[in-house]
Amino acid sequence: MKSIVDFISNNEELVQLICSLCMLIVTIVYVVMTWKQAKYTKQSFIESVKQTREDRQPYIIPTINKVSGIAFDTSTSIRVQLSFQCNIENVGDSSAVSVYTFLYARMKSQKDSKSLVYAHLIPVYHYSIGVGKQESDDIHFETEQFRDIVEDLEISHVKNMKRIETDPSQRPYTGPGIILRVLYKNMMGQWFESELEQELLVLNHTGDGKGMVKNQDVANGDSYEGFMINPCYSRLRRQMVSEQYVKDVLKDCNKHAVTGVSMTELV
Repeated sequence: MKSIVDFISNNEELVQLICSLCMLIVTIVYVVMTWKQAKYTKQSFIESVKQTREDRQPYIIPTINKVSGIAFDTSTSIRVQLSFQCNIENVGDSSAVSVYTFLYARMKSQKDSKSLVYAHLIPVYHYSIGVGKQESDDIHFETEQFRDIVEDLEISHVKNMKRIETDPSQRPYTGPGIILRVLYKNMMGQWFESELEQELLVLNHTGDGKGMVKNQDVANGDSYEGFMINPCYSRLRRQMVSEQYVKDVLKDCNKHAVTGVSMTELV
């Protein structure tokens, strides 16, 4: 015991150096362990936030419920409005905000194949759609667009009649595809797109026995009823999109359709 005391007394500087080194090592170990713990905590927090973002998202499902039209005399011409009753329902876990709904018809049989016909007064705007809530809108095509759709239906009908006569084993020609597109944001400002494309099978006169609508038969007082293909044969997709993508869609809409909102205040 005395020898240890003597050693310490005779080597105070060395003992102090050793103690300082030990304290330094302990401090380094503590700092490293604290850094690792902080990193782990931060990573866990980020993963938790990421998982919450993935789990709690709005999910808009668009559907087309009814197709109807009417023709009426404007004294200078026959005006036709072909209306699509559309539903957009939020089946997700969070509210959808800044919801814009667009309606197009994709031509299938005309010379300008795959071209889009724009509905009138789009986009339709809803400030928000809560969880489990839905909104209904009537979006219509005007006379020129109506006639394009009828022409596409007429062409596909003629082709299908010819195909039945010559090669009935082949798939039938399809009519115009009706595209219902919805752009919306989550509560964190991320944009999403839900898009339904469903074929319009036929457009008939209602209540007068005339059958399928033809452009040359359109007259004042006519009313029409359309039938869509079974939804199980339709295409529904959802994806995350950028804000620039949304701006481009809105600008394109402004070029081709009469819009119901100011394009400078859309996004």
